[in-house]
Amino acid sequence: MRLEVDFTFKDKLILPIHYNHIVQGFIYNNISDAAFRKFLHDKGYKYEKRNFKLFTFSRIMGKFKMNKKESTITFFSPIKLVVSSILDDFVNDFVTTLMKKEDLRLRNTPINFDKMEVHDYNNQSDEVHISMLSPMTTYSTVEIHRKKKTIYHKPGDDIFSDLIYKNLKKKYKSIYGGEAPEGEFLIKPVDENKMKLISAKYRGFIIKGWLGEYILKGDPELIKLAYDTGLGSKNAQGFGCFKIKNRREGS
Repeated sequence: MRLEVDFTFKDKLILPIHYNHIVQGFIYNNISDAAFRKFLHDKGYKYEKRNFKLFTFSRIMGKFKMNKKESTITFFSPIKLVVSSILDDFVNDFVTTLMKKEDLRLRNTPINFDKMEVHDYNNQSDEVHISMLSPMTTYSTVEIHRKKKTIYHKPGDDIFSDLIYKNLKKKYKSIYGGEAPEGEFLIKPVDENKMKLISAKYRGFIIKGWLGEYILKGDPELIKLAYDTGLGSKNAQGFGCFKIKNRREGS
């Protein structure tokens, strides 16, 4: 299930350029069920050594101005945020809180809930054209000269599709307990020249991901899972959220 939420505010909203942790904190802080919030934040849904939070979110959308010297980004009202999850309890709690809470703040700025659309995408297609709303990232950790090094992969490389597929299968098993549907799974750029590499800083660590438009092929159930929870890694940190192109949301 997916939420598209519009917020308004007075004057302007100033955030650091790397603001993912602020939006993530805003989401957690607006889950009213304390036990569920703690479970999701501290543990999530486990598969072997991995823990999945099973939600993702977009970058903030709206009119903005960047100040590279100050490392800030200034947004002007209104703004839109997409939050997506396969967990109905998460979505329902977050929706209710946004509608009822009188003191919503993003960092130190008071914001107002304006309007919201709720979508439940029932995918029946094994091939979709997608556009990233936040960068998608996949990586491998290797050891070089006894030091661990993170290698980020590029869309179009075979390993990129393979790692995303493996990630989705692990998410599937963490939710349902059984094995994910088998078959071909592929993600490829629509135009490699229009892909954009983003280096985002999250709590002191650099995460590299890709924006752009892609063709996603695979089992419809896995495509829906990707739509609800995000493509690739670091979804709950604001990576891997996408929209379906040339299709009305909710259909």
